[in-house]
Amino acid sequence: MIDFRYHVVSIIAVFLALSVGLVLGASFLKEAAVSGLDQSVQDLARNNEGLRREVDRANAGQRYLNGIMGTVGPELTKGRLAGHKAVVVSLPGADTKLVDGTVKLLDGASATVTGQVSVKGQWTDPKRENELVGALGANGLAFSTGPATERAAKVLAGAITERTPPVQGGTPGGSTTPPASGTPSTGAPASGTPATGTTGSGAPSGPGATSAPPAGGANTGQTPGTGTTTSGTHNTQAANEALTRLKEAGFIDVKDNPALGADLVVVIAPSGVTSGEDPGRTNNAYLALARALDGGDNGTVMAGTASAAQENGVIWALRRNDQTAKAVSTVDTADTPVGQVAVVWSLVVEDKQGISGQYGTTGTTDGPLPELPKKETP
Repeated sequence: MIDFRYHVVSIIAVFLALSVGLVLGASFLKEAAVSGLDQSVQDLARNNEGLRREVDRANAGQRYLNGIMGTVGPELTKGRLAGHKAVVVSLPGADTKLVDGTVKLLDGASATVTGQVSVKGQWTDPKRENELVGALGANGLAFSTGPATERAAKVLAGAITERTPPVQGGTPGGSTTPPASGTPSTGAPASGTPATGTTGSGAPSGPGATSAPPAGGANTGQTPGTGTTTSGTHNTQAANEALTRLKEAGFIDVKDNPALGADLVVVIAPSGVTSGEDPGRTNNAYLALARALDGGDNGTVMAGTASAAQENGVIWALRRNDQTAKAVSTVDTADTPVGQVAVVWSLVVEDKQGISGQYGTTGTTDGPLPELPKKETP
């Protein structure tokens, strides 16, 4: 009987406590709680409004800066690349508007744009490595070691740039054409443009030399018994053949005539981070292509948006790779007027001084723009 009374009292106490709590909560405690919550909401609203005003001011400042650079930018790049031939290489996922804008930018800087090469997603597909090697034809025998994408990068670079590695022509079992007296030949590129460097050793030289050779050391592109090489001269016919094979195999698309050979290259990065099962492998393939292109020209710049400079983006990967960063410049604001100036000025610095740099707003960079050589300063 005592236990039963104890339980009854306990239950009554619980309900009494709940009742008291409801009464108090519905009276003055309710007003205090509601007042406190209302004050918190008002504080958050004021903070949010302040942040919104800051964002609006920042956007207005950015629009103002873009307006200024949109006006003076063409004057800052006008004629900077006169006498040069340039080619635009776009990676899978690159923004077509940025590609077209870059072609227009180079044209406004007085460069002769030989054409465009669009690298397709199949380029990095591990299931198609054998097809990629097969698409190289006799050229593949000149670069018989290394990953398929690295070998293909050297062949593509030889097809669209003026200098090393040279494009192989002919069929397996042919003969190479060695330089006279066993010494490297400097020769002049096609179209009567000045010589841009030696090709016998595969290492660029002179004031337009790039700051680092392609991965794997110097590439002569000459392997006895694998084909015909004309040292120091861009072979347009062989270049066309190499591009046609890669295009027909589904690894690239070609516009205009990049087989003419260029001494400057702009690589358009994908507009976003690299995805897929192995983004590291994909980025490494893109970096190998950038190095190969830099080994055959006087300057290579990888241009893209801020998203490409975020983790796992190709510009992010390039900046973290010392070998590539020492050879290839990057611009992560190429979709802005300031970034467009940076692209052209980076090519000027690469050509005149052989110095690469990393420019933009994302991560660690060398600033918004490169420093032009004194005689090139506006």
